[in-house]
Amino acid sequence: MRKKNSTVFIFFFSFLITSCRESANPCSLSKEVLNNIQSLDSLVNLPELRQRDKDWMENSHKEPFIPDSKIETYRFIWSSSFDTTKVYRIEKNNRHYDVTTKIFTSHQDTIGTTNKFNITENEWDNIVNGLARNNFWTYTTHDNRDGLDGSSWLLEGYKPVKDRCTRMNYHRVNRWSPIDSTFILMCKLISKVRE
Repeated sequence: MRKKNSTVFIFFFSFLITSCRESANPCSLSKEVLNNIQSLDSLVNLPELRQRDKDWMENSHKEPFIPDSKIETYRFIWSSSFDTTKVYRIEKNNRHYDVTTKIFTSHQDTIGTTNKFNITENEWDNIVNGLARNNFWTYTTHDNRDGLDGSSWLLEGYKPVKDRCTRMNYHRVNRWSPIDSTFILMCKLISKVRE
């Protein structure tokens, strides 16, 4: 009887330890998605690449470096080869939901107009829930579509609490003249706020 109790105890203890461990892949993501996430993570954490991206964002758009954020932030940057550049940033600061938009004049690196306004919690939730429904946090960072003309689209996000599936605070998706309707929809969630 004593041996049976020991066996039950060892089985229960092993089960408890196994169930308490965090799964390395809690959402059963594909190997391709996991590799993509790991490659983005390594790029964001290399000091020389971080500094390059930080300098580029400051010099090109007068914008903060999203991976350094302390509050939940999403940003969409649309940049045309022959037209303007538009920046849309939304941030959640406690129970305040702030939007900053910038339009850069064509053929110049100066900001033509900057607008700042607040949105409601409901508007914020619609955006964030829309991104989640379309799997923003696990969306492939880039595709193989490139070109000379057209437009560049960059959608990025940061949240203080790591994403449940990726275990990451930061994610970004880059596309050139996208044809992917899901990605376009995610970008429009931010660019069409209060339009």
